[in-house]
Amino acid sequence: AGEASSPPGPPARKVTALGARAGHEGSDLARRDVVVAAPLGGWLLAAGEARAAVRSAEERTAAQVFKDVTPGVVSVARGFRKGERRMRQNGDGDGLPPSLGSGFVWDTTHVVTNYHVVREISPQDLEIIFLDPNSGRDEDLPRREVRKGELVGADPATDTAVLRVGDLINGEQPLIGMKPLPRGESRGLEVGQTVYAIGNPFGLDHSMSRGIISGIARTLDIGERPIRGCIQTDASINPGNSGGPLLDAAGRVIGVNTAILTATGTSAGVGLAIPVDTVKRNVELILKQGFVSRGFLGITFAPDAVSESLQIQGVVVFGVVPNSPAQKAGVRPMLNGTIGDVITSLDTKPIRAGADIFRLLDKHVPGDTVVLGLKRARREADGAASVEDLMMNITLSSSSPPGR
Repeated sequence: AGEASSPPGPPARKVTALGARAGHEGSDLARRDVVVAAPLGGWLLAAGEARAAVRSAEERTAAQVFKDVTPGVVSVARGFRKGERRMRQNGDGDGLPPSLGSGFVWDTTHVVTNYHVVREISPQDLEIIFLDPNSGRDEDLPRREVRKGELVGADPATDTAVLRVGDLINGEQPLIGMKPLPRGESRGLEVGQTVYAIGNPFGLDHSMSRGIISGIARTLDIGERPIRGCIQTDASINPGNSGGPLLDAAGRVIGVNTAILTATGTSAGVGLAIPVDTVKRNVELILKQGFVSRGFLGITFAPDAVSESLQIQGVVVFGVVPNSPAQKAGVRPMLNGTIGDVITSLDTKPIRAGADIFRLLDKHVPGDTVVLGLKRARREADGAASVEDLMMNITLSSSSPPGR
């Protein structure tokens, strides 16, 4: 069951193939054994048809998704530095710059990736590599085009960056068109759904892995504020996949692959993707104004462990940003090791950890007024200590755009 007999034909010879492009010089990742029939012709064609006939529906779906989305998945690269060799593994030059991560086509002009992929690239060195899906079958390597990239804007808080695609590096007219990937919704996803991750792990461009949604509503702490609602998947995600799309079974983008939880630096079956609903909202703001503005209080929090160790219910205010809404409202930070205000509620919702504050602030925009509940220790005239409950109405300002 599940096998098909091959049509009669001449015996095949076994050939060991080495040195297929692995994305970095000197790699043994591409070693494999292949079987080549000789002579070719009708026998090989019939054998291929027989193999295709026994592919499962799941395999056919995966293959079709890969064909459909390949033109819309790119490699985000750093331009060659002076003295770097433009070589591929077998010694022939292919002219491709070092890949730093993945991305995908958003519209006819822009590509979306992770901010951490492009954070340290100089503006003049940012390049984007496109693959021609119709080449490569009868060629040594598929045809690729390297085009200039320009950072339009970024949102470090959700590790999102938008790039504008420019002209070819060599000044010629591009032949590979921009094919935006269809976008789905991350709301309503269920554990167990089939997903695909496509990107450039270890520089192996346009690699595909399949898995399921292992968890939803995960929280990812990679910066100043947690990213909530992340999608957990067991699809293989490795360094180089960052910024690439996580797709549903219909080939729609439902997330952006961002991080892996691992002790070794390689996939351990726990990958996290930023939900596409979050990405959509932030990309639209970046395209409109170059950055994502959020409601800004101007408070830094002590680690949650401080409240736990002191058995305090709430979040300890560690610092207050000068001229911020919090300072103008009179919020008091820690001073010389003495506890200041403790945030206990926001808009009457209880606060138990710093993540609770970010979650509630994400529902607001600059100009909204929030009600901040505080506890403040004070010393009475007779020397007795007491705790005062305060409620402050604070109007949020706009968070500063990156680099300003």
